Amino acid sequence: MTTHSDGAASGHAQQAVIRRRPVPSRRRRDGLIQFARDKTSQNGEDGILEHLFSVILSQESQGPRWCVDVGAWDGVHLSNTNSLLTDKGAENDNTHGWKGVLIEADPEKFKQLQALHEPLGNTCVSAIVSGQASSPNSLSCLLKEQKRKQQQQETNESTSEADLHVLPNNFDFLCIDIDGMDYWVLSDILEHSDWKPKVICVEFNPTMPSDLIYIPPTPTPNNHTNEESRHGASLAALVELACEQHDYVLIETTLYNAFFIEKSTYQSNVALQLLVPDTSIEALHETTMGTSLYQLYDGTLKLWGCQKLLWHRIPIKESVIQMLSPQERNFPFAPSSEGTQQVDNDTLYQTFEANNTIIDVHSWCSPGNETNNDSIRGQCATALLKQLEEDGFAYVRAPLDVPTCESALKFTKMFLQDANENVRRSCLVKDRAKRGYSPFNTENFASLLGLNNGGKNDLVRKFRLGPLSSANGKKDNSNDGGTSVNNSLLQPNVWPRGEDWNQAVEFQETIQHYYSQIASASNAIVSAICHALIQQHVELEPSLRPLMSRWSGSDNDNTPNNDSSILTLLGYRTGARHRQGKKKQFPLVAAHTDVGMVTVLLFDRGQECATLQRRASPNENKKAPDTEWVDVPLPPLVEGKDPIFVVNVADCLSELSGGHLPSTLHRVVPSGTGEHTNKNPATRNGCALFVGLDPHQKLLFPSRKEENLNGEETKEGYSMTFEEWRKQRIARAQSALSSPPGS
Repeated sequence: MTTHSDGAASGHAQQAVIRRRPVPSRRRRDGLIQFARDKTSQNGEDGILEHLFSVILSQESQGPRWCVDVGAWDGVHLSNTNSLLTDKGAENDNTHGWKGVLIEADPEKFKQLQALHEPLGNTCVSAIVSGQASSPNSLSCLLKEQKRKQQQQETNESTSEADLHVLPNNFDFLCIDIDGMDYWVLSDILEHSDWKPKVICVEFNPTMPSDLIYIPPTPTPNNHTNEESRHGASLAALVELACEQHDYVLIETTLYNAFFIEKSTYQSNVALQLLVPDTSIEALHETTMGTSLYQLYDGTLKLWGCQKLLWHRIPIKESVIQMLSPQERNFPFAPSSEGTQQVDNDTLYQTFEANNTIIDVHSWCSPGNETNNDSIRGQCATALLKQLEEDGFAYVRAPLDVPTCESALKFTKMFLQDANENVRRSCLVKDRAKRGYSPFNTENFASLLGLNNGGKNDLVRKFRLGPLSSANGKKDNSNDGGTSVNNSLLQPNVWPRGEDWNQAVEFQETIQHYYSQIASASNAIVSAICHALIQQHVELEPSLRPLMSRWSGSDNDNTPNNDSSILTLLGYRTGARHRQGKKKQFPLVAAHTDVGMVTVLLFDRGQECATLQRRASPNENKKAPDTEWVDVPLPPLVEGKDPIFVVNVADCLSELSGGHLPSTLHRVVPSGTGEHTNKNPATRNGCALFVGLDPHQKLLFPSRKEENLNGEETKEGYSMTFEEWRKQRIARAQSALSSPPGS
């Protein structure tokens, strides 16, 4: 059952409490483990083996004891057989001493192994043991070959004496420690050979829980290096193999090793049964190095237990393993009509409305509606102008449907964040500042002001498109890079191909539809701004009236064929700049102004990644002198409520307004904790329409008063086309960028 909760009664926020509760263990400590001690072994194996063999081996039996050590290393380091084979008390005693076959793959370690054991009469074999039963390097084949050699060497001795120097099929002890293929080597001995060791010590993966049966991948016939199966097996898998499929009993474990004994030996040895009465995994093992995952209701994954890669010695970070980004985490079954996220979004939307001035431009987007009388439209235009005159930015509510906006943001994320980079790069064109894909670190918006942003390029992916058709007669889906188009502002669009990306068609349809809708709303916004400016500054009518005629009143597509408006899809993600200190942190997009008429921006809820900021207005500086930048947020999209957009004035409209509208500096800065990684980044995605004009539109820029070193002076008006003005504006920035400091 789910209920609403308001938190602690005290009213103080409390972090999650995470601690370990003592749990009674079934692990017995009164068996062989009590005799654990190390001479050369790692976790008490020397003492366990010494006591075990003292219990099960008869002193009256004739002949040496035999052991086989697979992965013997140098014969000393972490060795489980060194104590057996180098016991001075058993030297030259063929009655109760130990003899061994020791196998090692590492050439240098093998030399050390030989130097230690060959003088003691033990057999050393340099070989990579394969887990493939049919391989000549399988353990069963290697032992068979060694037995053949031993028999050949002893042909001149008496039969009884010769047998003392030959490895018997039922040898006493098998130790397997080869870090990965142990399961299949043991399987080869138990299932595909006549070898029947009395006691087996085999390594298991200590991170695997006791209820997990994990059997490593089957080795392939052509692999003899074991590199393809460096996994290790679970203890439960080895118990299944030895105890359930063959006649062995589990009698003890250490941290890494399991000990098995023949069932017949266990059942006939009362002393051993009294020492180890319970042979279950639960009685003989406790997982102390396991790593567990648990899930929170919102989709967060949490770690419990061992939180490092044991053999690599690096930590496992919770931020890396998350399947959902922070903004995607919510509980989908919270008690509300449409889910907790919907309740939260409604609240956020309402709070945003209460704290911000939002201009509703419906009356300008649907002029044919009788309810949209001149008075309502005039009030809307005046309110919009007042807001833009203050700081160059405004929030507007426009009549786009929420599904259109949601789909545009969804496919923006799919293309710029989720798709393969090769898909994006298939949309690279020669002039990527106007069409197609622009990768990270390839543009610098500071250059628009003649600045270089400390040599740092903008950390954002972009995809640009223009009108769906142009006066040049080019249609969408052209992939010629725009080389055949004479006017740089009217290039054909370029799209990913279906053979490269299975979402290509739906992506194109979705973004084209959004372009059509937002272009229509944007043209209406420009008309409203021009209307209010003319009402208050009659002298601007010659400059602004042509802009109002752009809006055709069509119900379907208010974008003129020769419009140069560019829709730019924006994709930010957390990276190195997020992890820098605030004082050293560079923006993701440098401070800049926009070049065209206005920009209309929509973005998603990526608060953990990127924040749009504008330069504080003079009034804001007076109220808070230390405030240089102001965050520009947006509320979430909410079904049933019209979306809210950010509108900011661009340079061309600012000049056409005679300076009454400021083109305000703005930038995008890193936000969030910066704990995300490349494998699991936080993202922010947006759709920005940079509203332009017909490149050949003749513009009349009014006279304006400007402040300079000599005081205030009047700058004479001038006339030129939009394309000419745009080129001149960019040339001024490039000139400033190339000029020496102080020039």
